[in-house]
Amino acid sequence: MSSTEFYNIVKLVPQPGKFNQALEIFKTFSKYVQENEPKTQIYCALQPTKTEELVFIEKYADEDTLKAHGASSEFRKFFKALGPLLAKTPEMTRADLVGGFEGRAKL
Repeated sequence: MSSTEFYNIVKLVPQPGKFNQALEIFKTFSKYVQENEPKTQIYCALQPTKTEELVFIEKYADEDTLKAHGASSEFRKFFKALGPLLAKTPEMTRADLVGGFEGRAKL
């Protein structure tokens, strides 16, 4: 991993009964990210077992990529749609890869 790459881990807790709606909003936005943000290297959601929570794993090429992501009109639309469905403020943690591997793609 280059010295400028980093991860964000974002935990979202939807209001009771709003999980599926929140997930669909994420799926729509993640498609936008995949098609329009080439420097956003990983952008996926996980659901911890036996919860109605979402944990996003994001990997950015650099700080400017994250800033552009958060400043985009599509991100504002995403969060405007998602925000009212949340039970509490999202928790975001920046992280760095310290071991293991990210995938097995063969070029």
